[in-house]
Amino acid sequence: MSKFRWSNSVRGRMALVMTGCAVIPIMVCHIIVCGLHGLDLLAFLWYLPLLPALAWINWHLSGLILSPLTDLLSATTKLASMDLRQRLEVDSLEASEILELRKAFNRLLNRLEESLNIQCQFVGDASHELRTPLTSIQGYTKLLQRRGANIDGQLLSEALQTISDESGRLIRLVSDLLQLARADAGQPVIAQKAVLDLRQVLEGVEDTVMVIAPEHIEVQFITPQKPVIVQADSDKLKQVFLNLTNNAIKATQGGGKVTVTLRSNNDQAIVRVIDTGIGIAPADQQRIFDRFYRVERSRTRSKVYGGGTGLGLAIALTIVRAHGGSIELESELNKGSTFTVRIPLAAAEDGGARKEKPAGATTGSMPVAVRDQESTPAN
Repeated sequence: MSKFRWSNSVRGRMALVMTGCAVIPIMVCHIIVCGLHGLDLLAFLWYLPLLPALAWINWHLSGLILSPLTDLLSATTKLASMDLRQRLEVDSLEASEILELRKAFNRLLNRLEESLNIQCQFVGDASHELRTPLTSIQGYTKLLQRRGANIDGQLLSEALQTISDESGRLIRLVSDLLQLARADAGQPVIAQKAVLDLRQVLEGVEDTVMVIAPEHIEVQFITPQKPVIVQADSDKLKQVFLNLTNNAIKATQGGGKVTVTLRSNNDQAIVRVIDTGIGIAPADQQRIFDRFYRVERSRTRSKVYGGGTGLGLAIALTIVRAHGGSIELESELNKGSTFTVRIPLAAAEDGGARKEKPAGATTGSMPVAVRDQESTPAN
């Protein structure tokens, strides 16, 4: 522990300033009065006992003045070894500065408790999500060990497929957790921005979605003829739109329709993912972007797309915000949902002319990808 130095304490400095403020005016008045009748230096000797007396008095006065701050320091020190849910007592009769300081500490404690609760909830949810596939993998592994060479071929194929699926789920979950952890740590969410045509990003999404989309659900992409230039990370935006489109397909029943539209408005690129599915209840809409939050299981078509982790929308929101954009949700039960992504357009000098791509055509039995300059279905 470092040695105490009175000059480093607020109390010592306050006593020094108060002593100086008392002695200097007395000395000035003494000089002025004595200057009229001749200045006698010996008269200043009486200041020698005055200085320590004033210093002692001011030291104790400073202690009285700072006593509320000392009490506050003692109370905050106790909090280090107490329950985080405890708060500093607030007395309206205290000095206003100390009162505001106590309130500020309590606000800080509220934020800390909230952050700790979120962290505990996050760890609990992550543990649950990790335990489920690990339990399945362990169960089938033990089954294979027990049966050995006598295992039925169909059961062996089923066990290996389940182990493969659950391992893939674990890989996706760990990858999503790492991505969110980097974002929480303040690390860059996007690798490197480049000037690109947002239509090309949606074309990549379309190529992927059309391969895995069920035949009984119509999927349509509508893009303008003119380029929509943004400065963004192409891979990350593709991840966002793939997630939103896959979620829309999961929520859509047979015979339904999913439409992805792109247009530009003033200084924004606007992408809408519209489905005619079961919709999202108002209570769920408030938490749909929370980590590990999922709506009812009926929205999940895990056999087609694999089980979700409940992190997709949280990651999508993080990526879009990193681009300076936003995501909005409009939904009504049994009528469908619309996710609207807004991303700032690139500056005029950054957007070059892009080669136009001809209108999309039908591929096999897949739905037609329509490219129309202005046609956009109603929400």
